[in-house]
Amino acid sequence: MSSEIKEISPTGKAIIAVVLIPTIAALNYVGGVIVEALKAPIWGDTWATILGTLIGGFWVGAIGGFLYNIIMALTVWGLPSWIWGFANVAIALIAYFMMKMGWTDLKKPMTWIAMIVLYGILYPAFTTAISILVFGGGPLYKPLAAAVYTAVLSSTGNFVLANYVQNMFTEIIDKPISFIISVIIAQRIPKRFILAR
Repeated sequence: MSSEIKEISPTGKAIIAVVLIPTIAALNYVGGVIVEALKAPIWGDTWATILGTLIGGFWVGAIGGFLYNIIMALTVWGLPSWIWGFANVAIALIAYFMMKMGWTDLKKPMTWIAMIVLYGILYPAFTTAISILVFGGGPLYKPLAAAVYTAVLSSTGNFVLANYVQNMFTEIIDKPISFIISVIIAQRIPKRFILAR
């Protein structure tokens, strides 16, 4: 018996990518349900987008994440919420960028710095823009984030800043946790099943 590891064929890689897309959507859903049941101040519904990106590459993660948002818009959130699919595309793009830069080693300080800056500070600017331009902004339904919004708005009177800070408050916790979970899982998957390079 040979100890040589067989490379997966291009057809096998395509099958893995196709199977990953609905799996990402399903895992994002499960994460969101668990977080809602626990009443946690985070979202928990994008970690599989990051994991899918680390395994299958940018397009697999982005499409799987976008699919999750389409399903939720059609079944739970209401049709206009499909636009949040672009947030999952941005999440996949950041994960792919971090992977390409070599910032997936949790033992390196640069990984932590990039994670906080990109997911905790930069990404909330994107979600704030969607929130204000598409939905008119305002407090999130998460109580702690809404309290942050109210405190910033009452102390500064700045509507845009209040929206940004509440998003940052949520994302600076949620996305790094999602990234860490995804990196830990991805590191345990046999290399031959990792399509992203």
